[in-house]
Amino acid sequence: MASRRVHLTYLSLLGISLLGYILPARQSQVVSYRSPASLQSRMIGNLEKVHVGENKDLQYFAKIDSGAESSSIHAENITTFQKLENGSSVLYVKFETEDENSIQRTLVRPIVKVDEVRSALGAKLRYFIREKVWIGDSVYSVNVNLADRSRLKRKFLIGKNILDENYIINTSKISLISE
Repeated sequence: MASRRVHLTYLSLLGISLLGYILPARQSQVVSYRSPASLQSRMIGNLEKVHVGENKDLQYFAKIDSGAESSSIHAENITTFQKLENGSSVLYVKFETEDENSIQRTLVRPIVKVDEVRSALGAKLRYFIREKVWIGDSVYSVNVNLADRSRLKRKFLIGKNILDENYIINTSKISLISE
């Protein structure tokens, strides 16, 4: 009797394991938001010299942050106003910034979006502007959020919106591109 139970248990387990070969397995979907590094990827240090503006007006020694969704620029005394352009109202922002060489500028830019940005200090609504960012010989026209970075050592932060342009970060090096 005991050997019959063992035999039935063995056959049941064998049947269940064979069902795995017969029935199609459920495929789990893997969602990938970032493409893997390729042979064409460029190495970037954990700090890089960048120029900002149409004519490379401002220069920063930027922090590279793979956890930040977007790049960020130091901004103080932020005010907004509306301007009539082609019959419709456009929201603008006026702010003051200071670069690595202590050059202070007052910039006026159209706001491209207002979005919540999460940081170690919590979530805040921030203004985004479209700005040209130069890293070495490469130029990117990206959305940059305005943040008061006066208490931080680096006044410009490079986020994923630039890093996704085929960069790999070498955290042990500084200024690999801007040497």
